[in-house]
Amino acid sequence: MTFIRALYSMFNETFLEALFPQAEAEKEVLSLAPAEIFRRLPRASEFPTREACSVFAYADERVWRLIWALKYKKSRTAADICGHALLSILSLYLRAVPGIIIIPMPITSKRRRERGFNQCELIADAIEKLWNLSQPDAAEKASAPNDLLVVRDLLLRTRHKARQTLKDRSERLENAENLFAVNDEARRRLKPLAENGKYLLLVIDDVVTTGSTINDAIMTIRGAGLTNCFGLSVAH
Repeated sequence: MTFIRALYSMFNETFLEALFPQAEAEKEVLSLAPAEIFRRLPRASEFPTREACSVFAYADERVWRLIWALKYKKSRTAADICGHALLSILSLYLRAVPGIIIIPMPITSKRRRERGFNQCELIADAIEKLWNLSQPDAAEKASAPNDLLVVRDLLLRTRHKARQTLKDRSERLENAENLFAVNDEARRRLKPLAENGKYLLLVIDDVVTTGSTINDAIMTIRGAGLTNCFGLSVAH
């Protein structure tokens, strides 16, 4: 079964490359080091919700090409760039809070079957990898606090919604309600860390449009008693 899935994934990537050849903007953004991309790409100037912020402006072609490469081509390079961008912001947050818990935006099992992966988990993997590389060696790390954790099982996607491309803002906002649930076992495990503002919980996403989906995710987590929760996306 694993071999068949690998063949399917290889065919799918080859098909996508043939159907959607790499544009110059995509070549540019994927050819530079993540730190250089972080300096070059334009910042998001506004956010659709007070509960979350974004790093880059999605209107720039290089930005949406980056998101496309991650979301539909499973580009590890794009994931590393996105992970570096979010970690750069998270490092600023860590000056104000003892620790951060990263929660990748979940997808439904239906969407995972269609796509084969969750792009937000790829970003979380990249953040975790970069964070671990930046930490002290094993002997020193054993006595150091875990300032940044990635938790993949807290937030669950309970409802699959229709794609949002052709919907107006009011329809998107209405369609994003009650999409999530909290895994109670994970909630109990994290509660001691989240109490009294010890750790900041951050739902991460690749791109935010109206902010309705990420806002619903945040409110679901807050409603479960983990109130120190906000959102952060690569682009808006």
